[in-house]
Amino acid sequence: MFNLDDCIGIITSRGAKALAQAFEKRLEVYNITRVQWIAIYYIGEIKGLTQRELADKISTTEPSVARLIDRMEKNELVIREKDANDRRISTLVLTQKGNELREKLIPIGEQFSTDITNAVGKEELEVFIQVMEKMINNIK
Repeated sequence: MFNLDDCIGIITSRGAKALAQAFEKRLEVYNITRVQWIAIYYIGEIKGLTQRELADKISTTEPSVARLIDRMEKNELVIREKDANDRRISTLVLTQKGNELREKLIPIGEQFSTDITNAVGKEELEVFIQVMEKMINNIK
């Protein structure tokens, strides 16, 4: 018999919500959201990243990313630079303030990852990741 409490969608949703809330709490001191942290990470990690590419990376829409970047520009964390070959394309670049914040935030992300997986063996974690990737691919 079907039991909603055992449904993988419910279990993963609860887990994702709990993880997001816990990570947001750690970021409060920097007055930054989890999504802004993710954006800062990828903008600093991938040279020439566009808004469309960032939207794909964080699994959201381009208009949502545009609003996110607008807020981050207002906070002087990121700038949009026009592509030299195609003026219709803007790449995202961290400002000095954005880079300095990124350097402070990366250890927080690393520590959070360590904290939430410390009771999980390496093999268990690898299996979990493989299973999640398979399930995600099943619904694409």
